[in-house]
This record gives sequence, C-alpha cells and structure tokens, in this order.
Amino acid sequence: MIKEFIQLIYPDFCSGCKHQLLFSEKSICSSCLSEFRMSSKINNHRYYGRKLINKEIYASNFFKNKLLQKMIHEIKYNGNKGTAYVLGIELGYLIKDCCNYKEFDFIIPVPTSEIKKLKRGYNQSELIANGVSKIIKKPILINYLLRENNLNSYKYKRWKNVDQQYKLAKPLIENSNILLIDDVVTTGATINSCVEAILAKTKKIKITVGALAGNK
Repeated sequence: MIKEFIQLIYPDFCSGCKHQLLFSEKSICSSCLSEFRMSSKINNHRYYGRKLINKEIYASNFFKNKLLQKMIHEIKYNGNKGTAYVLGIELGYLIKDCCNYKEFDFIIPVPTSEIKKLKRGYNQSELIANGVSKIIKKPILINYLLRENNLNSYKYKRWKNVDQQYKLAKPLIENSNILLIDDVVTTGATINSCVEAILAKTKKIKITVGALAGNK
C-alpha cells in the first residue's frame, strides 16, 4: 500500500516509451517488453575474431532495434539499473528456451573499466547477469575476469589493445561450461579478448556468449 502511494506521487516511467508504468510493471512496460521479445538471434559455432565460441545468443539485433537502443542508453547513461535486470531476465528466458541451460556451470559477466564503473555506479553486464541467473539458477563469478585500466582504446587501435585489456584472476575448473554475458556485442573484439584471457589459464573449457544485442 505504501509503495503504491509513493508511486502515485513519484511515478515511474518506462525506459523504452517513457509512458507511466503500472504498479505491476518494473522499469519496462508490458508493451515494450512484448516488442522486445519479438526478435531473437541464435548463432551456432561461429568464430568471433580468432576464437571459437560454442554458441552466441542475442535477444536482438542492436542496429535494427531502436527500442533496445533507447533502453541500453537508459542503462548506460541514465542510471537505470532496473532496466538492465529486467532485460537480463528476458535474456535468461531466451537462454532457457534455446539451450540445455542445465549444462552451464557458471555465469561470467564481461567487466567494465573501473572509471566507467565508478562514474556509472555499477557494471551493467553484472546486472544483466543477475537477471539471467535468476532464471537459469546458475552462480555468477564476480572478479574472476578482470579488466586492465591503463590501456589506450581508441577505435583505430581497438583490436590491438583489447587483447591486453582482460585477464583471468585465477584458473577455472577444466571442462567447465561457461556462459559469458555482455550487454551489446558489436565488433566482437571485447568478447574475443575475454575468451583469450579465459583460455590463457584454462585450456579445456566450453564458452557460450549471451548478450542483449549483437550486430548479426
């Protein structure tokens, strides 16, 4: 009752369409969620850069989905943590429906730089991973995959430098099945670098990539 009263005075708005949310809605209205669910992308056994990924699961194509672009902008630049979590839940359902999700041992979110995390107050990939974990019931490994912060990342040097930006704090269990979670996959450079960092310390491992959006 108190929560409803507060929402009447300080209403919440949808991160997609900006319409006022109903009491039962969280961060995203039911209409925008329905639109978001209409597209999904599953790529089997594709190479991203130089490393083989077992499977890629995208909820949408980033460059074609204007609604998702708005919501990701809200997550990254307007502090809308709830949207990241809700979209993570949606991604979790997609993963549950299209994969043998019980085979996953761990979820690893792609780390962001400390500067961005301090500025934003959170790592959006962790919030997305929290939503995925709620659905598939797998533990999240935080601070296993780390990002170096002292490297240049200009676009024209992206592939050269991104290889060195990530490292694994300690080896994972061999023959593990890992679900690597990111918000958006564009060039694949970040994912490739994360996979290289994991394989540098753990050779026998299976990696699936899950993201809200990709460029395929």
